[in-house]
Amino acid sequence: MARPGPQPRSSASARVPIWELPEHGERGPKPKHSRAAIAAAAVALADAEGIDAVTMRRMAAELGMGTMSLYNYVPTKDHLVQLMIDQVGGEYRYPRRPMRDNRAAIADLARQGRDITQRHPWLPGVMHRPPAVGPNALRYVDYFLGLLSGSGLDTGAKMEVIAMVNGFAIMYGGVQAALADERSRTGITEQEQAAAQIAGFVSGAASGRYPNLAAALAAPAPPARDAADIFGSCVMRLVDGALTR
Repeated sequence: MARPGPQPRSSASARVPIWELPEHGERGPKPKHSRAAIAAAAVALADAEGIDAVTMRRMAAELGMGTMSLYNYVPTKDHLVQLMIDQVGGEYRYPRRPMRDNRAAIADLARQGRDITQRHPWLPGVMHRPPAVGPNALRYVDYFLGLLSGSGLDTGAKMEVIAMVNGFAIMYGGVQAALADERSRTGITEQEQAAAQIAGFVSGAASGRYPNLAAALAAPAPPARDAADIFGSCVMRLVDGALTR
C-alpha cells in the first residue's frame, strides 16, 4: 500500500498569521532556510509561471528539501501566500525625509503599488484571502497614516482612504499587467486594444439602449492621455474626494 503524502496543517492553524508562529522549531539541526528566502523563491516562481505553480510540493523541490520539511518552516499554503504578499510589500520605497506635499506622497505610493502589481501580476488574485498583516504591510499603513495625520479624518476614515488608494492601485496594475500579457501573447498593439474598447462603447451607444453613454460620446472628445496620466488623475480624484470635508 502506498504511503500517504504530506498533509497540510489544520485550517485552524492557517487562520493564525505566520508572524505569530515561531519561525523555527526548537528541535533538530540549525535551519538551512529562512522565511524570507522561502518567500523570495515563491515570488520568483509565481512571477515566472503563475500563482498556480506555487504548491508546497513544488516549493520544496525548488528549495531542495522534502515536502514535509517545508511544513516545518511554513505550516500551510496560506501561510506561504501571506509571506509572498508581505515580501512584495517590501518593494515600497519611503523617503528619508517627509515630502512637503502629502498629496504627491500619496500619489507616489499609489504609483508604486501599481508598478509592484505589474511586476507581480499574480498579486490581485491572492488578495481575496483573509488578510494577515505582516511587517511590510504595517510599515505601509504607518507611513500612509502619517500622510493623513493633518487631514482631520478620524481613524476609520483614514483606513478607508488607505484601502481605496491601495485597492485602486493594485486593481489598475493588475489590469495593465493583463493587457501587457495579451499584447505579448497575440502581438496586438496598445492602440488596437484601446480602439477595441472604444468600438465597444460606440456600438453600445448606437444601439439606443444606453442614452447616457450616447450623450457622453456625443460631447467633445477630451484631450488624449496615456495610461499613466489617467492613473494619476484617478488617484487624485480619490484623494481629493476623501480629504474634502
